[in-house]
Amino acid sequence: MLTTARVDLVPFEVERDLGALHAMFSDPEWARGGYMTPAATEEESREWLEREFGDNGGWTWVLRVRPEQEAAGVIGVFSDQGTSVRGISWYLRRTSWGAGLMSEVARVVVDHLLRQPSISAIEAWIDSRNVRSIAVARHAGLDLVGRLPRTNPGEIAQSVVMGRAARPADPTTFGFSPVLSVRDLDETVRLLCSLLGLHVRFQLGDLAYLGCTTWNGQSGLEVRRVSGPVAPTTMTVDVGVLVDAVYDAAVAAGLGESTAPEDMPWSRRTFTLVLPEGHRLTVSGPLRA
Repeated sequence: MLTTARVDLVPFEVERDLGALHAMFSDPEWARGGYMTPAATEEESREWLEREFGDNGGWTWVLRVRPEQEAAGVIGVFSDQGTSVRGISWYLRRTSWGAGLMSEVARVVVDHLLRQPSISAIEAWIDSRNVRSIAVARHAGLDLVGRLPRTNPGEIAQSVVMGRAARPADPTTFGFSPVLSVRDLDETVRLLCSLLGLHVRFQLGDLAYLGCTTWNGQSGLEVRRVSGPVAPTTMTVDVGVLVDAVYDAAVAAGLGESTAPEDMPWSRRTFTLVLPEGHRLTVSGPLRA
């Protein structure tokens, strides 16, 4: 058992704790605050817990806020996926929000997990709008390390990936910058910024450097003006929006050779954006809601 100043963390037992956790998972206001879908039945809550934590080596705890004995929430790592980087998630009943309980708990749990020889890092996938959960992650020492598309019932969203390593180290490689050779630099830059929401970091002479955001220190795309033959390039672009709208915009812009969107077996929806010089960009985004 782990403890904090106010909470006992007791190993999860499904038969003992399911009722209290289902009361939380089925609360519509709780689900709305976490940008989730409420559980309709206790069996659905059982399946949710099994899917999330079922094969994780026993690293699941329920929160008991002293002196209470009923579970006020749950925290644990995802089922083992054969990697030393383990995902973590946490859930706290709505009546306990705002008291800093999960921040207190998450720090202790993450510290404990990173002392385990089989775990090299911990990461959490959090809806980008869930500022409470992002604050919990930061309190546990997790920093923003990436983004993922997310499909919720009725909407497309994004998850921020927050991570912390057991032995932090600066990376050797920061990113990749593929190069597109084009004849019409200005028009290609305009197209890519319009269709993919890219930003011009700088443009000088025959070179433009485009980034996914306006911030420095991130990977980007080099677009170079050439006067001779152009060798078509193939690359993949990850987006956090529904690709159908991007495809429609590409067709409207006259890129008629682009192929229509389709769902892939790996839970992504893609289409191929074909630029005037023949460059093929596979645009990959979330499945339709």
